Amino acid sequence: MTINTRLIDTFAVGNILGEGVLWRASDATLWWTDIQDKKLFNLVWRSQELRTIETPERVGSFGFIEGRDDLLVVAFESGFAIFRPDDGHMHWLARPAELGDGVRLNDGRVDPFGRFWAGAMIERDLHPGETPDAKLYMLDEKGVAQIRAGGVHIANGLCWSPAGDHVYFSDSMHNAIRIAPFYGDGAGSLAFNQFAKTTNGSPDGAVTDHAGRYWSALWGGSRVVCFAPNGEEVFSLAVDAVQPTCPAFGGPDGNLMFVTSARDGLNKAELAASPNAGALFVYETNVTAPPTARAKFSPTVLDTVM
Repeated sequence: MTINTRLIDTFAVGNILGEGVLWRASDATLWWTDIQDKKLFNLVWRSQELRTIETPERVGSFGFIEGRDDLLVVAFESGFAIFRPDDGHMHWLARPAELGDGVRLNDGRVDPFGRFWAGAMIERDLHPGETPDAKLYMLDEKGVAQIRAGGVHIANGLCWSPAGDHVYFSDSMHNAIRIAPFYGDGAGSLAFNQFAKTTNGSPDGAVTDHAGRYWSALWGGSRVVCFAPNGEEVFSLAVDAVQPTCPAFGGPDGNLMFVTSARDGLNKAELAASPNAGALFVYETNVTAPPTARAKFSPTVLDTVM
């Protein structure tokens, strides 16, 4: 199949670090975070009404919860929590001891079996001889954070094959996307192998489509790249921003691709050369993807959120 894309809209939201974009089909809304500005964005698609929601900490990523459109599961910089956007109420689930001292939670996603995962990133400069060892966490149905991988510098690109039998993950510092067999219980450490290597840009947020292709936003590369299930690059979408951060599929007919971007770290000259940096881009495509998975928690976890 020939992949077709057409830019149909650009939302000049001016995000410092737009990320984690997700489509919610139940109410036809689009959600994403501006990590550095400590805000969530909620776009009602039919009315084009845009709401911004202040958050108590930076939000690295988040997920929707089964049966509860009023709540989100959130990877805040210092831990995992259930968050209610309408009034800002938050209930902490887990605050891993490894976070802090320049280490925060970053990219994450709900797996096809209903568990929320998020990886950490190291923001500070490493000490001489220090090996990066941020973690990848899985949040179980009881809200307990379990370590599933280590040795990470900047966790990104987390998503699953449509069948849920493989998981993808990247460390942006190494320009490599990795893949591991995945089993429904999510137990045990993950045995990652290289899936693809990126050039002219670092792999950031990612998503898979119905055909099992992996779409990766390339930070610093002004494009979103599509890889076939065998790791071969099959399509490249030019984005009018030097730092695209995350793609997502959705829309009323499922044929839209949304791409967030960032202006974080760009100087005046770079911003002048990339005036749409920080915008949300919307493309019409002939590609669709599985619905956004929702997190499943035990009733005792959700009952704690009044």
